[in-house]
Formats: sequence, C-alpha cells, structure tokens
Amino acid sequence: MTSAPETRADRFVRELAELKIPDPAAARTALWLRLGGLLMAAGLVLGALAFPLAHATDNSLAQGDALAVGLGGIAAAVVGGALFLRYSLTGFLRFWLARQSYDLDRLGEKLTAPAPAPAPGPAPAPAPEGEPRNGVVPRTDPAPR
Repeated sequence: MTSAPETRADRFVRELAELKIPDPAAARTALWLRLGGLLMAAGLVLGALAFPLAHATDNSLAQGDALAVGLGGIAAAVVGGALFLRYSLTGFLRFWLARQSYDLDRLGEKLTAPAPAPAPGPAPAPAPEGEPRNGVVPRTDPAPR
C-alpha cells in the first residue's frame, strides 16, 4: 500500500517536533499565566481595600498599616501584570516565529524551483540597451543654490 506524499504542512509539523519547541499550552506556562492574572486581581483588590481602611481612622499607625497593604497590592498588581504579559506574549510570539519560519521556507521553495519552460511562439523583442529615460532629458546645468 502506497502512502500519500508528504505535504508541506506535514513536513512543517514534523520539523517543529524535531526542534523540541515546548508546547505553548503546557501546564507550567498555563500555571504562570493564571498566577499572573490572580496576582493582578489580588493587587487591585488590596489597593482598593486599603483606601477606605486608611481614611476610616485618625490613628496614624493604622493608616500606615493600610498604606503598606495598599503598596503591597500595587506591587502584586505590577508583578502579576508582568507575569501575565510575559507568558501571554510568549505563546503568541512562539506561534509568530514558527509561522515566519514556515513562510520563509515556502518562499525559498518558490525561489529555488525550476523556471517553467517558455511557451512556444515568437520570441519577444529584445529590450533596448541603456537606461530607460521615460522621455525625460537629463539636465546638464548646475543645480540652483
């Protein structure tokens, strides 16, 4: 039984497997992505809760504690946002790089393919020698200053 010839897409999938590029949907990547989202949400909640806590009392020690909670929330939101952005962009850029590689491979195949045979018939007229001027006469006087 003969098998069907390998298509470019099949070869692309096989070559990606040979490169051992980690799957963007792997469990560890998804964990970091979720952790970043949770940290972002928790940071926003802590920051929002710290404001009424700081304004509900005249005790400067309690206000200081509320400000520390608020700053911790802001730091958690920034770290969570960075984690979320990093792991979401990693998946996208990995796909983009694989797609670019595939497109460049197809372009290389097109450029290295043998040229088709010319159609039978009269040969086209040879192009005139020299650079075409398109009816424009070159200027010989110096440029104005």
